[in-house]
This record gives sequence, C-alpha cells and structure tokens, in this order.
Amino acid sequence: MRIFSFSCLLFTVCSFAFCSKKANLNSEGTEVKIQESLSQYKIFASIKNEGLVPIPNGFRYDLNTALFSDYATKDRVIFLPDGTNMEYDSEKEFKFPIGSIISKTFSLPANFSTSSGQSGKRIETRLLIHQPKGWFAVSYVWNEDNTEAFISYAGESIPVTFQNEKGEKDSFFYTVPSRNQCASCHQAYEGRTQTIVPIGIKARHLNKTYSFEGSTENQLKLMETKGLLVGLPMFGVPKVANAFDPKETIEDRARAYLDINCAHCHQTRAAGGINSKLILSYDETDRSHFGVCKTPGSAGKGGGGLRYDVVPGHPEDSILHYRMATKDPGAMMPQIGRALVHKEGVQLIYDWIREMPSQDCP
Repeated sequence: MRIFSFSCLLFTVCSFAFCSKKANLNSEGTEVKIQESLSQYKIFASIKNEGLVPIPNGFRYDLNTALFSDYATKDRVIFLPDGTNMEYDSEKEFKFPIGSIISKTFSLPANFSTSSGQSGKRIETRLLIHQPKGWFAVSYVWNEDNTEAFISYAGESIPVTFQNEKGEKDSFFYTVPSRNQCASCHQAYEGRTQTIVPIGIKARHLNKTYSFEGSTENQLKLMETKGLLVGLPMFGVPKVANAFDPKETIEDRARAYLDINCAHCHQTRAAGGINSKLILSYDETDRSHFGVCKTPGSAGKGGGGLRYDVVPGHPEDSILHYRMATKDPGAMMPQIGRALVHKEGVQLIYDWIREMPSQDCP
C-alpha cells in the first residue's frame, strides 16, 4: 500500500448532465421508506440503454480494484441528503449521514469473448440505505425490458446464457442475494455489536484518478470539492493498487485483490477472520496471519486435502488458491457472490504465491 499527497495534483471539476427530478431522499436523520420498485426512490433521472442517469444528489464513483461478481460490470452511485457529507476515515469505511443511499447496479454482457466495454443487460441493483438504526441492505431485480427493477427480499437465481471467451455458448445461474446473504458479507463487529457496513467506501479504494467526460481529478479531492466529503487530509491518504495493472508489483496487486474480494470477511472485525484466523486485509504485515504456512482454522472439508493456506513457492499446495479456483459449493471462496471462477484473479494469486521465496512449512 502507498501513501499519497494531494498537494501536487491538478484539479479539474467535472460535471454531470442531470435533470431536476427531486430525489426521494429524506432529511438527514429520518428513515427512508423501503420501496417495492427502484423508480419509487426517484434517485435516477432516467433509464437509458447505455446506463442509468443519477439525479443531482448522486455521485458516481469507482474503485482501484473491484470485487469480482461473475464478470458483471457495476455502476456505483452515492446519494446523500441535501447539505450533508461523508466524514473521512483513513482505515475504515467513511461515516455517512442518516438517509444516505449507496446503489450498485450489476450488468452482464452477452459476449464474454470481447472487451468492447459494453455494459450489457442490467440484472440487479443493490441498495445500502443508512437508516437511524443502521445500514439496511436490499436488492432490486430488473425486468426483461430493463425498464424497472422490483424488490427481492428472498433473492433469486437467474439463468444467464452468454458467449464465452472461446466463442462458445455457455450458461450459469446468477445469484441475486437475499437480505441475509447481503448482510453476511457486509457485517462487521464494533466492539460486541454486529452491524452492516459498506465495503468499498474506504479511502484506499477510492484514492484514484477520476475521469468523466474528458475531465480528470483525484476522486477523493473531487468529493471534497463538491462538498460531499469532509476531513480529507492533504497528506498520508492510503491507496491500494489496481490488481490488474502490470506496472504495479505482484505483491501490491495480490494484496489489493484479496483486500477488496476477501477482507470484508477475513478481517479482525468480521466472522471470517475471527473464526479462521486468516486475515487478508491490505495492511496485515504478519505473513502467518495472511496464510503463509498457516493451517486453516475452519476450512473443514473445503481445504481440498491440503494442509496450509499458503505454501510459499507452491500455489498448487495452497488452500487459498484451491478455494478460489474451485466451483465446488462446499469449498469455493467466496461462498456467496459468484458462480464462475475469476480466472484472472486466480492466476494473479497463483503467480503471487509462486513468486514467494520457497520455504518448507513445518
């Protein structure tokens, strides 16, 4: 992880083309009514084939490295009540005002063999709504025409047919998570209290160059300029790598990938880390904590008969690599959020372990 200064950046404020439709965002501190359809929130001004258009309260954001979700593209937007802002935190998720909504819309391409950049067909939109009693997670499933999305408390399994990288017809079932499944990934402990928190809204993931309609600026600085973020320091802002930028070191890339894809569970504040003792947060410096020559604490039969989470120099003997590479429901990691294997991510972790100086684990 690197620490950056904003003092030498050139800033150009970018603007969005929004209509004046009023959002269904309550005043700060009041509860947001849970709606049956996405349009009832009035957080999107229009729905177009090329993407959703948020209202003026919305800020589109991006991450240095994204969480893998069966190759779905994601449109992420933050909506804050008028006159409010997020509070910066150097390590944890930012503090949001009550009444905030974070939306993430998932779209799947019909053709996985091309990198055309087309977002594809919208499948679902997930909302995190900051209520007076904490964050509330809920999913909305898009209809066939992509004209509306409807609430799905129990989750759904949606058949998806696509053209794979070999040009062949393939299919899988895309899982829209239930409320309980949403909570299982977003849960963290604050002392003895279990709560739901955002995953990607952290300084290290948001600290990147932001581009829109020809303008570029640091994303966090732009949030500050727009009055959406307070407390941003001039120096010492953490940043993780883009996991698939070859100019970055393999160590930085792998740790960034594990942080966004695994550390929401495998951290000291969540059940995955507490139970397994496998800590995959970007700032973990104890090699045994992030798996090196560590025997699993709770893998059960999911370890594939292997003994250690990470065997330096030997990815084929490492449980971490095995569980990422399998589609066995009893062994795969993560357990929720994917049906496909992220081939590029698995290869990254394979290369990372292979390039570690070889050592014999006891």
